[in-house]
Amino acid sequence: MHIDMNAFFASVEQQVNPALRGKPIAVIGSNERTVVTTASYEARAYGVKTGMTKYEAQRLCPPIILVAGDTSRYTDTCRRLVGIYQQYTPIVEVYSIDEAFLDITGSTPLFESAVTIAHRIKEDIHKNFGRLTCSVGIAPNKLLAKLGSDMKKPDGLVIIHQEDIEGLLEHLPAKELCGIGSRMEKYLADMGITTCGELKRASIHALR
Repeated sequence: MHIDMNAFFASVEQQVNPALRGKPIAVIGSNERTVVTTASYEARAYGVKTGMTKYEAQRLCPPIILVAGDTSRYTDTCRRLVGIYQQYTPIVEVYSIDEAFLDITGSTPLFESAVTIAHRIKEDIHKNFGRLTCSVGIAPNKLLAKLGSDMKKPDGLVIIHQEDIEGLLEHLPAKELCGIGSRMEKYLADMGITTCGELKRASIHALR
């Protein structure tokens, strides 16, 4: 299971400051030449994205509210989220401050099903953090679980069954896989590989 918190920094700020709720905000650094680290979904509707300068964000979204990030607040929230995950499995890998992998192989029988665990985690997050939501991907391995959590945002839940993998990946752009960035995408395209199906059929020798 891969859990990805939605617009994490911005959602935490909106949670602690009710005046920011429902408004377009961007979390930025404290120095002058800072960039957007996370934008709320209200700001994303204007086209504001992570990595933009604050001036670009203001140009796209004049009513945007810029909020200086509070690392200690996000770290504390992450720690408390991990505490929730550990109620369902001891095998938790913190992938980043707003993402985690959970191996639920052994604990699934204790909670009826993987989907039940996902719903219970979502409910626990809502009870403890109010406005914070997460997207969850469930799959036979980490790569596909992360793909699943990216497929439905915000507040999504996607389960990828073993028998559905081949059909799902055949025409999926290779760039959708975690680890394939813009440079790798170009290298693969130069080899005639643009989909996961084509990647599957490529020779290991050629890929090396």
